[in-house]
Amino acid sequence: METEEIYMNQVKMQAAAFKDKKRRSPDNKEGADDPAYENFTLTFRNRDQPKGSHSPAKNKVPSQSRPPLDSAQGLYLLHRAMVSLSLLLALSCVVLLALVLMKNSEMSQELLNLKGELQNVSLSAQGCLELQKEAWSTLNQSTRMAVQGINTLKNKVQEQSQKLLRAISETRAKLDEIELLKMPNPNPSSKSMRRR
Repeated sequence: METEEIYMNQVKMQAAAFKDKKRRSPDNKEGADDPAYENFTLTFRNRDQPKGSHSPAKNKVPSQSRPPLDSAQGLYLLHRAMVSLSLLLALSCVVLLALVLMKNSEMSQELLNLKGELQNVSLSAQGCLELQKEAWSTLNQSTRMAVQGINTLKNKVQEQSQKLLRAISETRAKLDEIELLKMPNPNPSSKSMRRR
């Protein structure tokens, strides 16, 4: 306990002396030539350090800004930045390529579906064309048969009309003969000649 109190008193005294030193103007350098002037340094205990122990006094120099980078270190940092950017670009390209491939696979699937539908439509159209061809060939065949039937009928009608005309002319000729036979004959000599 006593060590702590001593330590705390010492710290308070050093802090007060530091404040006094700060309050004085820099032009008034008191004790610079005085051998009794004592330079106090503040020592603070680290939290990890046990309470009874003291840390050795350190001359701490206030931190200065970083020294300017030499060209080798600058090139190294530039190289690291370029490699990092290249890796980032490559990773972006890989992600973009993966997205494109996913879209490509979706598009190829859609194209395959469309191709299947077009094949179905094509098969249906071919089936319709085949049915139409069969119907046209049946119609052509029926038309040819009808034309042949009409020609055959026409020929028969012509034959029958010729037969009919012959029969009519034969009938007329017979009627004319019958008429001639029914008519009275003016000279009897012709009758006797007929009888012979």
